[in-house]
Amino acid sequence: MKCIPTSVAITLIAITANAAASQVIELEDGRKVQLNDDFTWQYIQPENTHQETALAVAAPIISSQRGTTLTLESSKPSLQLSDSGVDIVIGAASYQNGKVVLPTAITNQSSLSVINVQLKIELLDSQGKKLTEQETTVWQSIKRLADTYLRPKTAAEGKVIEIEVPRAESYQLIATVSNLETR
Repeated sequence: MKCIPTSVAITLIAITANAAASQVIELEDGRKVQLNDDFTWQYIQPENTHQETALAVAAPIISSQRGTTLTLESSKPSLQLSDSGVDIVIGAASYQNGKVVLPTAITNQSSLSVINVQLKIELLDSQGKKLTEQETTVWQSIKRLADTYLRPKTAAEGKVIEIEVPRAESYQLIATVSNLETR
């Protein structure tokens, strides 16, 4: 009995596998798909002709706390927060009667109705010194009165946030969703 060299055996196995291999087609968008004999398919990853060196990148820590610089009388929304499919947009800041005024809007993109949304708001001066901190309810429905709930896939105007602070050209705002009740 003759022995087949290992390299020849590996080559024969590879050729046999390719002969029984599935058909490869190219889609209109340029991606390639392998059609298997058992009626399954899979995408084929393109081969890289050059090697890329992996760079060490520090990934930021994701926090539910968001911050921004508030410029008074700006026309752009100040900040957007998201929690469990509920988006809260804090609108353009203005200063009225000794208070920073922040309108809010809430969009419910979850599958549950929203009953209560509370924000923790910190306002700092432009140098980062804390001026004030407060908890504010921006959406409150009446429990067991379903008509007042913020239904899924709907949006509503939230309560206006008013923060009593000395007037300045700009502030730093740090906001966090502190409570979100759904039903």
